[in-house]
Amino acid sequence: MRRLYKTFKDWLYLPDGRQAEPYNLLLFGILALSIIVALVSFTRTLALFLALIN
Repeated sequence: MRRLYKTFKDWLYLPDGRQAEPYNLLLFGILALSIIVALVSFTRTLALFLALIN
């Protein structure tokens, strides 16, 4: 998880430092939850679409 967070910070060029860390973690958490919601929505939509085809 720490490696994923470090890669995330490097990818978005987020600042290092004690003051920026809570905001970086908050952004990381929001984006992680957004990814989970998007995956669940996609799989539910795909399941409904496949059910309509059958």
